[in-house]
Amino acid sequence: MKTLPINLCQTQETLGYLHREIHARRTALRNGSTPAALERELAHWEKIIQKLQTESLLQKNTRMELLYAVSQELNASLDWEETIQTVIDAVIRLTGAERGMLVLKEAGKLQTQVMRNATGKPFSEKALNFSKSIVQRALAEKKPLLTNNAQIDPRFQDSESISALGLRSILCAPLIYRDVELGVIYVENRAHAGIFSPDDLAVLAAFTNQAAVALANARTHQATNRALTRRVEELTLLQEMIRDLNGRLNFNRVMERSIAWAIKATQAANGALGLPSPEGIQWLALSTQITPADTETAKEVLQCHQPNFSPERIILPLMRENRPLGVFYLVAGEEPFTTKELELVTRLADNAAIAVENARLYEALLHSNQAKSEFVSLVSHELRTPMTSIRGYSEMLQKGMVGELTAQQLQFVETIQRNADRMRILVQDLLDISRIESGHLKIQPVATELSQSLEAAYQTVTEMLTVKQQEFNAALDEDLPLLLADPDRLTQVLINLLSNAVKYTPAGGKITVRAHFEPDRPAFVCCAITDTGYGISPADQCKLFTKFFRSEHPAIRKETGTGLGLAITKNLVELHGGAIWVQSTEGVGTTFFFTTPVAGDVSRR
Repeated sequence: MKTLPINLCQTQETLGYLHREIHARRTALRNGSTPAALERELAHWEKIIQKLQTESLLQKNTRMELLYAVSQELNASLDWEETIQTVIDAVIRLTGAERGMLVLKEAGKLQTQVMRNATGKPFSEKALNFSKSIVQRALAEKKPLLTNNAQIDPRFQDSESISALGLRSILCAPLIYRDVELGVIYVENRAHAGIFSPDDLAVLAAFTNQAAVALANARTHQATNRALTRRVEELTLLQEMIRDLNGRLNFNRVMERSIAWAIKATQAANGALGLPSPEGIQWLALSTQITPADTETAKEVLQCHQPNFSPERIILPLMRENRPLGVFYLVAGEEPFTTKELELVTRLADNAAIAVENARLYEALLHSNQAKSEFVSLVSHELRTPMTSIRGYSEMLQKGMVGELTAQQLQFVETIQRNADRMRILVQDLLDISRIESGHLKIQPVATELSQSLEAAYQTVTEMLTVKQQEFNAALDEDLPLLLADPDRLTQVLINLLSNAVKYTPAGGKITVRAHFEPDRPAFVCCAITDTGYGISPADQCKLFTKFFRSEHPAIRKETGTGLGLAITKNLVELHGGAIWVQSTEGVGTTFFFTTPVAGDVSRR
């Protein structure tokens, strides 16, 4: 019996051929010219046909099931790498190809993304030895392409690569999504001809439609993720820059850090930051050589408020409220600049401009404060001498050293003395606050007894207590240790707090001083001055230690004061390493607390 080269992958073409052969044999039988053996051969062929038809149907069903499963798999993922792997693996399974590859367009150029053989193992593009002419033809015609023997296919007779590579069975289909060419799927069996059929071509065409959608979705997802990642990185960079710059108020340092962040953000080779000046541009934070031509361009950028951009450099203005504060000059590194770097450094410049402006204002404020402190110090010193003379001569008049005074004259002299004392306190407060602000106020901590400083402060306010008939009590722990404090400054703190308590407590009120170890800080002693005065509103408590603050409370407002005492007190306490705070209830009274460190290696007394 004649043997046919039949395998289980025979297509409808093979079945048609067998049908024609059987018809010819039956015609011969009817003419009576065919031996009986032929009848048996025909019956055998019929069985083969039935088997092939059944297997062909099963193969189609299997392919449809596989195509459906692959579709589900493609739809289940938006991951780019996973999608391209699924596409090439699926097309090899669907077509029974020996090997294949996925070629996609990237930036207008075809690039091989992934390659597989029938065992699922990857291999290099060089090992595939594919024909670019077939790929280009499939893209040009925008339809799947099949050749079962490229060596004799008239369409490729002019292709030297096909002949040289010995290519035979090839399937190639373009991937097109919404009229956009994404790339091609290419599969082959190089050694054998006649491997693929029109059925394979139809299956590949159906699959590429689904694959194109999946690849487009995955690419969009990938692009979105990249954009989000890039945006998060940019925001993180901007946040770090803002935190860095906002933590600095030194003008030159802010300038240096600003250009450093710009260089880092754009991966520039180097850069500089320029400031407008009468001469043109003053370049600061310089890490590159600036040519005269670049300086002229920077001037134009400052004038027109628009960046000058090229792949080699970026010159960008720093704008604040439509005012140019300076200019970034950046030189590209290994990679040329793109509009992405321009957009990023523009956002960075907007934030850097705020920090630069703040540093400039802070520097101006420092100069202003320094000038004010110098003026206050000068005026205070100039006032001290005449006030000392006024006080001295008024005492001479009061003592009758130049003749007896009448009662009215004595009253006038006492008024002069009171106002001279007020001026003396004001001058001293102004000198103290000036020294504090300039950093010239120094303390000399030594082992000090709190009780001695309290006694000195009490003697200062005794007359005030007597005039207002107020009760004074002191309750210090007996075992308090020596404090590490400047005795004069500790006394000044107590005088300020006690005089405030007396002034802002009505006649007949009560002043109490307590001192104890700080429970949470055993290395500190806490002192509390409590009065039964007018109390302080919550709103005023927030501003209490601010220079020149005076409450609007009528009873408090009528008392004289500079508004500097508590500000000085706070600074003196903090210079000792302590803290000060207040608790108050309006109409009930106020307690000021302050802490002072204990002298080292001193036992409790």
